[in-house]
Amino acid sequence: MEDVKKRKVGEGVGNGETSEEEMRLLLDPLPKPQLVHLLSKLGSQYPSIAEEIRSIASADPVHRKLFVRGLAWNTTSETLCAAFQVHGEIEEGAVISDKTTGKSRGYGFITFKHMESAHNALKAPSKMIDGRLAVCNLACEGLSGASTTPDLAQRKLYIGGLSPNITSEELLKYFEKHGDIEEGSVAYDKDTNVSRGFGFVTYKTVEAAKKAIDDPNKILGVSNYELYVYS
Repeated sequence: MEDVKKRKVGEGVGNGETSEEEMRLLLDPLPKPQLVHLLSKLGSQYPSIAEEIRSIASADPVHRKLFVRGLAWNTTSETLCAAFQVHGEIEEGAVISDKTTGKSRGYGFITFKHMESAHNALKAPSKMIDGRLAVCNLACEGLSGASTTPDLAQRKLYIGGLSPNITSEELLKYFEKHGDIEEGSVAYDKDTNVSRGFGFVTYKTVEAAKKAIDDPNKILGVSNYELYVYS
């Protein structure tokens, strides 16, 4: 039986015509990287195949839905969507609110119409929205994204003694001189939206966090601030 299959495949290829069943027999033993390479090549050459691949890949929303955390308490679903629509058409977007108080819980979700839009958004996962640096990752990953790496405890810093008028933008601008920041903001009161006098900054590398700690000039605005690793 196996010899018959092989002969049929060989005959099909020789005649320049290959049935779908014969193609399956050819493709079945190939490893995934090789299949991806072949489909990528075909998709780049034939728009109809590219569109079919795009349709299949985008069919499952798990590949298009982002979890966005670190939102300001006053961020609405409208402003959240406005911040992400630059990456592509949005199918659904919402800030999650507390059922009892109706106030934001500080996170939300964005579902794009196409998977490529989600991938574009993830190229720069940190985004300033309403004065706070929000961070996104695929919703299926939950909180297991880049921020929860083993060295997080060494990269996340607590900054205390901040002047009440220091904004999140000013905080981030000041500390980015030491390295790329993954996320961070001033801590605000949920009810009054007034600064609580402290904030957090998470660097992308441990080295950058160490530079911030070792900086002898710990003055932001008109106040001296306290700085130590948050754990």
